[in-house]
Amino acid sequence: MPQDILQNMSFAHSEDEYTQVLRFAKENNNIAYDRFDSYTMSRVNLFALRENFDFESLEQTLDQIIKVLPAIKRIFSHPITRLKDTGEIMPVESVRVINNQTIVHASVHSELWSELTKNGIKPKKLLTVKHEDNYVIYENIGFVRMVNIILRLVRQNMRLLQDILFANRNLKFNLLERENHLAYFLAIGKLHIGYVRDYDQYRVATERCMDKLLFIERVLSARLGTPIYKRCKKLTHKFTLKKSTIFRVHKDYHQVYLLLKWFSDHDLETIDLENEKSVSASPGYQTYCTLLSLFAAGHFNFVFDNKPLDFFNLHAEGNFANWKLHIDTIKSGEYQALRFTFKKNIVYRIVLIPCPENLKQRQKALIRFKSKYPAKEYIFVSPTQCNNSFLCLSIFDIESFRRLQQVLLRGMIYSDKEHTACPFCGKPLVMGDSESAHITSVYICNACRTKILQAICPQSNKPYYATAVTNFKKQEDDDFFVNKREHLLYQKYMEGRMFYRNITPISNDAEIICPKCKNIHS
Repeated sequence: MPQDILQNMSFAHSEDEYTQVLRFAKENNNIAYDRFDSYTMSRVNLFALRENFDFESLEQTLDQIIKVLPAIKRIFSHPITRLKDTGEIMPVESVRVINNQTIVHASVHSELWSELTKNGIKPKKLLTVKHEDNYVIYENIGFVRMVNIILRLVRQNMRLLQDILFANRNLKFNLLERENHLAYFLAIGKLHIGYVRDYDQYRVATERCMDKLLFIERVLSARLGTPIYKRCKKLTHKFTLKKSTIFRVHKDYHQVYLLLKWFSDHDLETIDLENEKSVSASPGYQTYCTLLSLFAAGHFNFVFDNKPLDFFNLHAEGNFANWKLHIDTIKSGEYQALRFTFKKNIVYRIVLIPCPENLKQRQKALIRFKSKYPAKEYIFVSPTQCNNSFLCLSIFDIESFRRLQQVLLRGMIYSDKEHTACPFCGKPLVMGDSESAHITSVYICNACRTKILQAICPQSNKPYYATAVTNFKKQEDDDFFVNKREHLLYQKYMEGRMFYRNITPISNDAEIICPKCKNIHS
């Protein structure tokens, strides 16, 4: 059971699902797109739950932690410390405590005298003794190490369970509102068909574990500003567990010792983020990005011919209306990436780079690809992060293919200078009225409500495109986030509140954020 707990509660196990994708690609390489599309419903999962996730073991671990939480709170409030005396030279008016050392020190340091009188010396500064609590003792270092292990374990599993909760939400389809792409419903159906497990059997266990994780995280996070944590957090890497006197006889510290021993026996001390970071550089993850890119493009109107697809050296061509899309694999040294080439009136290229989150390796990969493969955009792909620097593509995140479709929409718009056809549905675009001084042109599709805005940033004077939905209705979300579990899904919800039809970032009120200056222009 110890190894099961480690595997099922760390990101190391996520490698297995990507390895299965890699195995599928090797066994079914050089097939046409139509066969690949049919295989996404039967032979390969582009969306999955982490295999063999052991809720029982996770809950057992959380119960052990919750049992020790009262002792943890008491130690945070009243830790064992050692009194430390330090000498400090201070102005006379600030000195509160003196002793024999003060007199001796003043007698031999004439530079600290103010004046010499017949009655003696009048000091300007004196040596004073300050009594400080020294938190850096062996047991406190062990305590902080335990807190770090708990926080790492809690935050990792919260992210694991967030994916399950988000995919488990109620999907509301409203075809009359024309908010989603027509092929979106087909894609969601295929992903869930390939998803071999039934969500319902995990719903109760997921919510129960998430409540416990939130409780633990709330208790610990509120106390991370205490002196004991600040003084000892950088010293935990050298800690080796031993049964000291305090660990043996002190009621609260003894519980800390028992929990640390339990972590050690179950190999939970070794959980870190390195396994998580290594996934994005693995061949399995790179193959997953390739297959997902084909899936996303094929469910965004692009039609691929019947030529065989080499998943490891991809050269796929798709057509839609007057757009042409070429997806190919590019390599530079040990790095591999995907290049999207959009052609209509002009050529617009976007490069997706699956690369570890290590900053030096990212910079190295970016320099290599920029020098060898010119493009308008270079986007780093990550299985865990989704922010301004990374595009999150994960086999455990059902919205990954829509993030790629968002990239496709942006490439199609920037490769088009005429704007006569809608890149979202292919129907004709009509000119609309400008809504602001910085917006130069507005193109509207009456069929799917897509709105394309051509604008100039008032601060940088640089042109850019943005998209919106005509007569977009802001959804009422207050009730959705009353529950703390649901509030964890806030960022995911905000990311997709415009149904991934925005090619620029949006604010919480669904307002367009300028990609040039990162501000909102009214």
